[in-house]
Amino acid sequence: MNIAAHLGARVIATTRNPARAAMLESLGARDVLIESPELAKRVRARYPSGIDAVLDIVGNTTILDSLAMLRRDGHACLVGFLGGGGPLALEPVFQIPSGRHLSVFASALVTGTPEFPLSEVPFQAIVDRVADGTYRAKPAHVFGFDQIQAAHRLMETNAAGGKIVVRL
Repeated sequence: MNIAAHLGARVIATTRNPARAAMLESLGARDVLIESPELAKRVRARYPSGIDAVLDIVGNTTILDSLAMLRRDGHACLVGFLGGGGPLALEPVFQIPSGRHLSVFASALVTGTPEFPLSEVPFQAIVDRVADGTYRAKPAHVFGFDQIQAAHRLMETNAAGGKIVVRL
């Protein structure tokens, strides 16, 4: 979110937890919506022409809703499977709205290959922006390895409010 906002994108974030809205705004979201089965309809109500792009990190359970939010010539990119991979029954001719684009980026499978060389990823620029505070990138919780059970319990509650790190 920091990177997209820094590049000038108007970021719309979603969350299941309303208490996280202020944190998401502090990271660059201009609009925060609470996830629900009616999310695509609420996005279209706010943005009647649709939105330009969706970065879908949840996966197969949400991609059709992500496509429904798009304007004509809009793009949805499926990059994660937080909701699980699971089967996806997709008939593009009938389920992808006309004029919308869907792509998939499986970073673990292609990053570092000749098609997507690591040299094209601006790692140093990202690190520099984290170091100077442009990007807020710090873990929500840090545990020692001897606390791994507590870290796992926190993860299972879905109450971490960010990334959990376990130091070895």
